[in-house]
Amino acid sequence: MFLTGHGNIVLSTDEAKRLKTYLESGGFLYIDDDYGMDKAIRREMKKVFPGNDFIEVPFSHKIFNIFYKFENGIPKTHEHDKNAPQTFGIFLGDRLSVLYTFESNPSDGWADPEVHNDPKDKREEALKFGANIIIYALSK
Repeated sequence: MFLTGHGNIVLSTDEAKRLKTYLESGGFLYIDDDYGMDKAIRREMKKVFPGNDFIEVPFSHKIFNIFYKFENGIPKTHEHDKNAPQTFGIFLGDRLSVLYTFESNPSDGWADPEVHNDPKDKREEALKFGANIIIYALSK
């Protein structure tokens, strides 16, 4: 499952419950903060998993090296505030169930080139990281 956007998101009680069931049943959610969603994502995921916080995913995690190698973590595809890119997760046991990228915007690199005008090398990096996400999600 993939979620991205700008600004606010609100999950109803029923939606939060269904998302929790999906994730606890082996599902995977990738969230890309495409700018301005951080407060809403953190608030709404507390509805899904009240006892779980996002934690920073270590660079040694499989998501960064399952196929393509990202020794320094997530690449920065699109610039907004000149902050370092970060990758957070919610783990259920040892399984990364929710992947949340912040200040990096890899999904911008998946759009048509003229949409965000990101350089070709940044787009290729984003696609490679996207491949890692898919491979990881399908192998867990």
